[in-house]
Amino acid sequence: MTWSCTVPGEPVAMGRPRFSGGPHPRAYLPQKTRSWIAGAIVILAAHWRREPLEGPVAVELVFVHSRPKRLCRKKDAHGRLWRDRRPDIDNLCKSALDAIQAAGIVADDGQVAVLEGRDMYGAKGESGKVEISVWRLGEL
Repeated sequence: MTWSCTVPGEPVAMGRPRFSGGPHPRAYLPQKTRSWIAGAIVILAAHWRREPLEGPVAVELVFVHSRPKRLCRKKDAHGRLWRDRRPDIDNLCKSALDAIQAAGIVADDGQVAVLEGRDMYGAKGESGKVEISVWRLGEL
């Protein structure tokens, strides 16, 4: 069984928690990250109406960022392009896996035995989004 869903909007990295200053410092996630995760949870939960998957799963994540103007010239390729900028792909994956777990698709993100992530600029005119595919792994 393979399940796929697309979360519209620019991908946002979770990264390390930030710390507030003062005599009693506290850790927090930036507002932009919290907003993206909350929106992703709503979309994913609306598309997933079953019990969480049990056992090992594989997750494929394709992070599509809006193409910057510097790559929209006539001579630039029309399709998707690889992206090698911040935020790092491992931080993008953390955000997406947290949303997948919170939406109830998997009981725990520790179940993910295979993780494939791609960080790309979209084709010319393509808006930012995250394409998520999840499937249960069988016996080896």
